[in-house]
Amino acid sequence: MTTAPSPLRAMFTVVLRRMALLLAVLAVGGCLVGYLAAGSQGLWGGVLGTGLAAFFLLTTSVVMLATADKPLHVASAALVGSWLAKVVVVFVVLLIVRDLDFYDPLVFFVTLALAILGSLAIEMSAALQSRVPHVDPGARADKDVPGA
Repeated sequence: MTTAPSPLRAMFTVVLRRMALLLAVLAVGGCLVGYLAAGSQGLWGGVLGTGLAAFFLLTTSVVMLATADKPLHVASAALVGSWLAKVVVVFVVLLIVRDLDFYDPLVFFVTLALAILGSLAIEMSAALQSRVPHVDPGARADKDVPGA
């Protein structure tokens, strides 16, 4: 007998699928528009922007999906820990490519900005459409009150 996924796990699965679709569209669109606008440097700007966005966005989605059924403190610790690690990686990548000229910085920035805006829209849409309860229906409010 299989059990239905928790509402939280279902929401994170939807987010992960939509993020993958967004990144596929950004990869094709960003690289194509970047190539048409700035040649091979624009193409590389689109590739770098999409790659960095994919690393950042998919890592968050995978961590949240992996910890969906864990207690809140475990999920929060995993999210914060992964976020700190990702910030370090992004900072190092930005330091490495800062002085290089094989990519177009404007295409790189626009691709990242579109990824951020798209991910915000996806996450907000999924959160608003999900049926995740905000309270535990099995918990009783008077359980901890002596004499109740």
